[in-house]
Amino acid sequence: MRTRLFLLFAFAAVTVLTNAASAGNIAHGVEVVVIDAGHGGKFPGAHYGNVYEKDLTLKVALKLGKLIEEGMPGVKVVYTRKTDKALGTDLATDLQARADIANKAGGDLFVSIHVNAAKSSAARGVETLIMGESPKERYNENALFENNREDLIDMSDERTAAIVRAYIQNLQFTYGEYSMALARCIQNNYLKAGRHSRGIKPQLLRVLYATDMPGVLTEIGFMSNQQELAYMKSDRGQNEIARSLYQAIRNYSAYVLGTRMA
Repeated sequence: MRTRLFLLFAFAAVTVLTNAASAGNIAHGVEVVVIDAGHGGKFPGAHYGNVYEKDLTLKVALKLGKLIEEGMPGVKVVYTRKTDKALGTDLATDLQARADIANKAGGDLFVSIHVNAAKSSAARGVETLIMGESPKERYNENALFENNREDLIDMSDERTAAIVRAYIQNLQFTYGEYSMALARCIQNNYLKAGRHSRGIKPQLLRVLYATDMPGVLTEIGFMSNQQELAYMKSDRGQNEIARSLYQAIRNYSAYVLGTRMA
């Protein structure tokens, strides 16, 4: 009898705790946030002097994750990497590995953090990319692919291009609206922090194509711009960027809750 009562109490306690955790997640609108620090290991990304993109993205990613863990209890944070390491033998497998981590975790949203670079040192600002194709990409696919190399889907094969375009059309019925909502939240919070916004752009990114959830890739500034590079290197700059992304995720969560209640 005592054993049966103990088991009943234990089951009740587990049920209450599980329901409480679930309620906390529902209150936030999301349960699992996947944070992807772009590049890593033998794939450093852009670099100027002794500063590497892979290091800046990791610092911001870890700061963002900490803010979510502290400010959104009940929400699970999954990192594609927490150290300086590559996730594949080449860039294509590295990008797929990031998507695999996100999909296995059952992510509700995917945020990939990157740093921009340009030939002109005057280029500046922040932008957020979503999965899609712009008219410019349609008419200049070869040049675009050469410039972005392995980060983009190669659309030179007609069969591949047809599949990808069918997928993009299907996005409007699945994650497209949510990815755009997240991108808007991010850009709005960058603006509130005083950053120069370069807007939201569709791009044929492998990592977003392979993730089965709403997702964005955000460029947090230009390494080729000395002022922005100094900002991104500083603890203050990294904290402000992480705070903007954190607030964006909170805003996005509120948006998700709103759509569920509508």
